[in-house]
Amino acid sequence: MNLKLLGWMSAALLSVATYVAAPGAFAEEAKQAETWNLSPEEQDLVNVTNGDVLGDRGKDGVWEFHLYTTDGYIEMTNGELVWVFGYTHAKGSFKNVGEVTTKEQVEQLLEPVKVPSDPIHLFVGEKVRITLHNTGMHCAAEHSGINHVAHTIHFHGLDLTPAVDGVPSLPVDPVLEHTAFTYELLPQYEGSFMGHCHVDSFNHILAGMYFPIIIHQDRSKTAYGYKYDRDYTLFLSELSSTANEQLQESGVVHGLQDWKADYYLINGRTFTDNLYHPRSVINDPRSRIIAYEDETVLLRLMAIGADHVFALHPHGYHMEVVALDGRKLKSTYEKDTICIASGERIDVLVKIPHFASQRKCLSCNLGAGITIMHDHNLRGMVSTGKYPMGALTIFDVRSKSKAAQPDAPLKGGKSYNPLEH
Repeated sequence: MNLKLLGWMSAALLSVATYVAAPGAFAEEAKQAETWNLSPEEQDLVNVTNGDVLGDRGKDGVWEFHLYTTDGYIEMTNGELVWVFGYTHAKGSFKNVGEVTTKEQVEQLLEPVKVPSDPIHLFVGEKVRITLHNTGMHCAAEHSGINHVAHTIHFHGLDLTPAVDGVPSLPVDPVLEHTAFTYELLPQYEGSFMGHCHVDSFNHILAGMYFPIIIHQDRSKTAYGYKYDRDYTLFLSELSSTANEQLQESGVVHGLQDWKADYYLINGRTFTDNLYHPRSVINDPRSRIIAYEDETVLLRLMAIGADHVFALHPHGYHMEVVALDGRKLKSTYEKDTICIASGERIDVLVKIPHFASQRKCLSCNLGAGITIMHDHNLRGMVSTGKYPMGALTIFDVRSKSKAAQPDAPLKGGKSYNPLEH
């Protein structure tokens, strides 16, 4: 990383008095306050799934999820609104809200479309029904060929029969507009997987149709037999606003062989020098890696794209690779740079040393306890021609002996700044 970049990053970070990540940083405490009256079983579910939206239990005990396909816009850190389409669900749940056919119903009943879509949490040996509802497109041009297209869900990495594998017409037809289809699964292996559309895969996936699938062995914070304290899913992907605009307007991308990403994303976001921007990776509680000394952090790394191979490199830590593509390795190994290509999933453990909250990153100088992790395939650090606007996040390590108090002003009335702790 060049010295000029390090200089402005250090100055910018150290000058921020009210660092925008503070609300996300204390989401765990807020979550605990909201769930104090849960049963032990419910609390275990919240803990192991990080409070993500869960499916509902049917009367027969089967987990039920209802996913809806639709389109919409996401905001990038440079202010651009990019049209995407993907999977979403009912507001606050995966419940069935019936047939959704109009833009007004989409806005009233469903969560806004995200890239990637919200994760789905499953459990080994527990049956699942996932119903896909195709609501159609609602923000595309009237005569665009993208209107009325069919969709599927391919459960990438799961060992399934062809009937529920999500490949169109092999043997099940894809889900047409204003119709639905239910996939019935019985997860056999724990691990990190993903779901994506398998109709016109190049266009549909790269336009936003993908999401993480996390399969847990049980309700404990273990993965592949390893215990961890915190876990984060980092979904790395590419996005072309130009190609998406062509799909929106005509339904055809001109010259697919020349497809080129102009955004490189972690969980649908890029880093930016505007540290206050709410769409920055570092201000996303799913993507900013918060930990305390002596903890073990599980990172579930996933990637999808056209041809970019991400080379994820944390400053100050080595990563212990424990599983590849949803299978535990017989022997683990350590890496400080992990290359991950489209479709791969790599699970790693990061052990936080006792002194890490006081340690400064010598290569970044971002303040005690703060180190960066970024794509070392440096094309992935350039979005819309700007550097460093790409796949970069941070480790934010805190001391357990100095509990953060975000609501208590410091001496002189200054707002809480995690870089000072």
